[in-house]
Amino acid sequence: EERFRDTFEGALSYFIGGNEAYPEDHGFAITPWTDVRWENEGVIIEGNKAVSMGVYYFTPANGEEPVEVEYTFSYTRNNDGDLKIVLHSSHLPYSN
Repeated sequence: EERFRDTFEGALSYFIGGNEAYPEDHGFAITPWTDVRWENEGVIIEGNKAVSMGVYYFTPANGEEPVEVEYTFSYTRNNDGDLKIVLHSSHLPYSN
């Protein structure tokens, strides 16, 4: 229902659920996964910013087939030189 999470509470709800403002969130991160496999398609680096994209496969604990999820991450370096995620997008592949 709600596409974007632009607050801490909204982002937390996406990952662990339990926020009445987002009843569609069931806690993606607390689903019992047994494995995750990353296939990085590429990385673009420009100055202190980087973007990575690819596919990860989450294996459910119930033995079902892995769930394929496309991702994009954008990173920047802070003043201490540490990488910080500044944008994250994950979604199921398009199908018609």
